[in-house]
Amino acid sequence: MKLKITFYVLISLLVFLVCYNLSLKVNIGYLKDYLDTLLNVSGMVFTIMGIWIAFLYPNALMKLVNPTKIEHVDFKDTLKDTRRLEAIVASVLKSALVVSIIMLLNLCKLVLSETDFYHTNSAIINISAFTCVLTLTLLQIEAIANVIYSNIAFINELHSRRQDREADRDL
Repeated sequence: MKLKITFYVLISLLVFLVCYNLSLKVNIGYLKDYLDTLLNVSGMVFTIMGIWIAFLYPNALMKLVNPTKIEHVDFKDTLKDTRRLEAIVASVLKSALVVSIIMLLNLCKLVLSETDFYHTNSAIINISAFTCVLTLTLLQIEAIANVIYSNIAFINELHSRRQDREADRDL
């Protein structure tokens, strides 16, 4: 986890420094459509993975809703199921983080856009916003990759179980 956070911080710093040194002109007005797309994708991932959690791990979901109701989450194949659940929950959390930061970016734009502070520092603020959006994009791509991987793993597991049942029937 610390390694991933360090990776994202280093990528963000690198992008910021490159953009700043190249005097990249970023028009924040053009980011609105992209932020809307990023927000929609985050909502999609959040919804799909939330459904997966509810479908595959109803006990884990009940534990989140009512911590006193269930003593423990019972997994059949503990390590495999725990890792799968971690990946699914991580995707949900990444998407929630993306949505939260987009909300903060929009709030900052609303509050700061007509201030002297913004007009004085617009180049740095715009590059910072661009860097943030690029980092959010990488984070969301990772969440999408987890969605794809989870679906492929689920389908492979279904095929494997079907083949095992057919082999048992043949015996």
